[in-house]
Order: sequence, then structure tokens, then C-alpha cells
Amino acid sequence: MDLNMYCWKRLLGSLLLLVAVSCSLPAAAERYTTDDLLSMNIEELVNVKVTTLSKREERYMSTAGAVFVISNDDIRRSGVRSIPDALRLAPGLQVSQTNANQFQIGIRGQTDFWTDLLLVMVDGRPIYNTTFSGVWWVAQNYPLEEIERIEVVRGPGGAIWGSNAVNGVINIITKHAGAAQGLRVTAGTGTEETGFGNISYGAKTGNLDYRLYTMRETRDGGLSLNGTTDAYDFRRMKQHGFRLDWQADAATNISLHGDAYQIHSGQLGYWMPNPTPLNFIDLSNSDNGYSGKNLVLRMEKELVPHVSLKGQLFYDQYKVHTRIIREKKETFDADFQVDFSDVLNQNISLGTNLRKLRSHFDNTPQFQMPSRTTGLTSFFINDELSLFDGHFRIIGGVKMEKNSYTKWEPQPSIRAIASDDNWAVWASASKSARTPNDMENGLVWNRKASGCWTSPVTRVACLVRQIGDGRAQTEHVKTYEIGARVRPTEKSLIEVAAFKTIYKGVPDTWQDRNLANPLIPQAIVPEYLTNVLNGKGDGFEASFRIEANPNLTFKGSYTYLHQNYVDYPIADGETRWTVISNREQDPKSRFHAGVSWNPVRSLELDANLYFYGPFRDNNVTGHHRLDLRAGWKPSDELEISFVGQDLMNLKHRENEDNSMQYSSLIQQRWYVQTTYLYK
Repeated sequence: MDLNMYCWKRLLGSLLLLVAVSCSLPAAAERYTTDDLLSMNIEELVNVKVTTLSKREERYMSTAGAVFVISNDDIRRSGVRSIPDALRLAPGLQVSQTNANQFQIGIRGQTDFWTDLLLVMVDGRPIYNTTFSGVWWVAQNYPLEEIERIEVVRGPGGAIWGSNAVNGVINIITKHAGAAQGLRVTAGTGTEETGFGNISYGAKTGNLDYRLYTMRETRDGGLSLNGTTDAYDFRRMKQHGFRLDWQADAATNISLHGDAYQIHSGQLGYWMPNPTPLNFIDLSNSDNGYSGKNLVLRMEKELVPHVSLKGQLFYDQYKVHTRIIREKKETFDADFQVDFSDVLNQNISLGTNLRKLRSHFDNTPQFQMPSRTTGLTSFFINDELSLFDGHFRIIGGVKMEKNSYTKWEPQPSIRAIASDDNWAVWASASKSARTPNDMENGLVWNRKASGCWTSPVTRVACLVRQIGDGRAQTEHVKTYEIGARVRPTEKSLIEVAAFKTIYKGVPDTWQDRNLANPLIPQAIVPEYLTNVLNGKGDGFEASFRIEANPNLTFKGSYTYLHQNYVDYPIADGETRWTVISNREQDPKSRFHAGVSWNPVRSLELDANLYFYGPFRDNNVTGHHRLDLRAGWKPSDELEISFVGQDLMNLKHRENEDNSMQYSSLIQQRWYVQTTYLYK
């Protein structure tokens, strides 16, 4: 018997024994303990302190931007098994799976594997990488039970967070070590999630709270597009981590946390040419490896009344070993911020960030990148003026940033909001930037086969070579937003936002097939990474949450997106294809509707219905997704959940092939999960 399967069966057997023992215990008088589930009702939501929009605490109701909070209870009751699936709950996000182990996530457009306009963080630590300005979603994991909330900012955050925070910011915030005390064991199995589990333990000693965790997951592959054979896109993951929170004194809080992970996944093939001699290799059924570790030290201290200091140091290392990219990257980062509160009716924040990155590539005949050390330097100022007893506020700020490939780039923003406890109306205007990355400054990638004319009368088989030679410049984006949130009753909340975005200098590829290019006689078509498009996008987003009674909650959202691109300053066949592909990456409309019901005190029933419109090239049709969950809690210590996902589709395609992997069919899924908590 396979050792991994034996370990899973032992773990599941132990948990089934716990179920049997616990069922003999009397049911608790209360349905759930508050500190166990962190359930967030309307009143708690509008008063929760969020930090991602302004990089300082502010009430959710009075944020001057399109902010959405996915609470721990939202994640738990949705029945999702991954962070990307949890993000489906937020309006304005496009979440799709290329195959069983690869997600594509974007906000307000340009959503594909190479999405580069989205900043993603865990507790303020960026997890996007500067190689291609995107996120390896296959490598982003954390025990969902230990996530306090996910803050999603739709719209630019460059004035605070800098480049990549162009169309949005996602900040995954984990629980304080003191909020997850005791022993928690979670395990389950299912048709596609064939085995998963995590164990965490938290305790307190003096002024120090600590938590340790370990987790493991095995995920089956999808189906090939013929719908009859298994696809080679499985995933095996293990991860460990810890968190320490120390209250040194009444004015000083220090935290230290870190993680380490290893992932083994299957890759569906991508045809890559062998340049010498010219022939082709089918890289299907190959294996990928991802591993990494990080360590974050954070301090918050009140220096004097109304003046506080925040500092964060982190080290991050990841390794990627695929058939295409083989990289090891180390990041050293220092971030400091000083906040002045209530100074002449103003809140002022000053901050600076220094980052150093070391990359090492193992080059192949198909893919080459130089190993090098790069850096980033930035500083920002943000000023909030409060008038009329805080009912009207104006927030202005700017961030100055440069990296190894750019000059100083200013990213200004101005926001205004009128609000009280039950309503808010806000507007903003921002200019943000997506700065060039490593691939745009050193890439040589022999991508595919083609035919090219080496002379006016001679056409031969040739390579298409993608080249990043530094010609790509900063993409500048202007965004205008208006929005409102209102509480028609104490138990309901409605939010709407509308936006217009103007893109100048969208980077993509351009093929130079001019016979005068020296590479053409060598049977090589150069495909340069450069600024080839301008674009516009507009749309609106709406969400609601209604607590009909203490045992019944309705929630949902709707997103509309319209975007258009023009091939400027270059206009040829390649850039026209790029225009079409950019328009086709996101559906016009999508919605989510959910209901959570507690028919009796120990039983939870949840349903979430999603709709995604068709992609505009019609290769990906519109589809509905229905997820159902039944949760039973026979005692305060034990919870058992039965979950079905994608119940309206036995199999379907969510996205197209990309340059990293082919797509597969996503299958209907069922699983059972057991969680035991001992305090």
C-alpha cells in the first residue's frame, strides 16, 4: 500500500473514532461558540477595522473605496477548499480554472495566467513575483480555518502600495495567535480532493501567544477535453508554519510568523521547439515542483499619544521547477510607516519601502533568463482631512517608486467620502503604474513553430522567439470611481460602485516579420515584449447582505464589465490578435447568490450559485456553478461538513489553454470534512 494513502487512512480512521465518541456527548446549549467560528453579522461587518485601502485601520462603513470583506465564517460556510475558490465570493473578481491545479484571477479585466495588474498579499507580505508581475496560485496555500478575513480592494491602490496595485489589492489576513488557541484537527476526503488535513495548536505563555500548524492536501486531476480520459494535472502539497504574537508592553506589539511549503503537480503539455535542429517536443505528462519559505517580523508601537510607528521586515524564498521556467528567487524587504492621528483634524501617514531581489535561473534551450540582483525603492505620504465632525473626509496621497528598470514613477490619488453610521457616498480619481518586470528585461523564449519568409520568394519552417530586450516601458493607468453603501435596515447592507479605467501602454507581444530584421534569415521570428495597446474599461459592481432573521442570511453580488483595446502605436496582424485576446479574457457579466440557513441549532445549510458569462471568443461558454454544504455540530468540539461543488455540471471548461499549460475539464466534486477543536 502506498505510504501516503496509508497515512491518510489512519488519520481519517482516527477522526471517525472521534466522531463516534463525540456523538455520545450531550449537545451544547448554544449552537456555536463565538470565538470558535468568528461569525460576522451586519453590525460587526460595518464596524470591522480594515487596513488594506489606506494602510491604517478604518471602519469598513467609512472606507472611501470599493472594499469587500470575506470573513472566516463566509469561507467556512461556503465549503471551499482553496483561497482562489474563496475569492469567488467577492464582486468584481474573475476567478477561473485552467485545469485542476492552475487558477487565473483578475479584477476588472485583463485576466489570464500573466495577469499583472493585481497586488496580492498575505498579512501585508506581497506574494506576487517580479519575474512576470503575477502570482503562482498553485503555490498559495494556508489553513482556511486560520484565516481571519480576506480584504479585497477593487480599484487602484498605487498611492499606498505602489506598482501592481493597479486594478485591485487582495490582502489575506491570518488570525492573531491568541484568537486560535487549543488544538484543532481538520481532515477530509472526496472525489477530487482525495485527501486533506491540517493540525494546528495554539497556546499562551505570559504576554506571548503562539500557534503552530501543519497541513497536507492531495488533489486528483481533471479530465482531458475529450471528456473520457484523465488529465495529468494533479497536485500534492504539504506546508508548515508558525505565528508568535507578543505584547511587549501596553504600547508595543510584535509578531513573528513564517511558512514553508512543497508542491508537486502534473503539467498538461505545451509544445516547445528544440532550436537545434528545429523539431518539436511534446511536453505533456511532465512534472512541476514548487517550494518556498518565508519569515516576517512586524512591530507596531505608539511612540507618544497620536503618533505610532509600524515596521515590517520579511525574507521570502521560492523555487519553481517546470519544463518552461526554472527559477530560485530571494526577496529581502524592509517597510516602515509613521502615523500621525488627529492633528488639526487630519490623519497623516508617511512610509518608505526598500526591497532587494536575487534571481537565479537554470536555463534550457527553450527558455533563458539572466541571473541577477534587482532592487525597488519607494516612499509615500497620505493625508486625510476630516470635516463636519467626521461626516465628510478628503484623502489625498502619492507614492513615488522606482525599480532597477525605471525612473521615479509618481502614483497620486484623491478620494472624498460623506458618511454616517448608516450610509456612505464616495468618489475617487487615481493614477497608477505597472512597472517593467524581469521577463521584459532579459527573456529569450523559443515558444512555438511558425512559417516565415526568409526572402520575398522563400518560406521556411521557423521559430517564434519571445524577447524581452528592455523596450517595454511603464504602463500608466487612470481610474475614476464612484460608489455608495447603505443600510436600509439594521440587518441589511447594499453596496454599489461604478468605474472607468483608461490604460496607456499595455505591454504584450509584437512580432517583427520585416525581412530587414537580422533574425528572419536565421528562420527566427522575433516576438518582442513591448507596449502595444491602449485600452479602456468601465463597469459597475453591486453586492448585498440581508439577515432575514438570526438563522437565515441572504447575500449576493453582480458584476458588469465592458472593455475595449486599440493596437497603438503598432498596428499589424499580431497586435490585432492581441486586441481580440485581451477583450476575450473576461465575461461581460457574472453574479453570485447565496443563502445560509440554520433550521435547528446544530445544523447549517448553505447554498451558493454562481454564473459566469461566455468568453467573447465562444471557446469558453457561459456556465452556472452550484455549491451546497450541510454542516452538523453535535457538540461544541466537533463539526462535520458534507459539500458538493459544481453540481450543475458533470464537467465543463472554465478557461482556455495558456502558454504555461493546457486546459482540462473541471469536474463535479463531493467531499466530507471533519473538524475537532479541543481547548
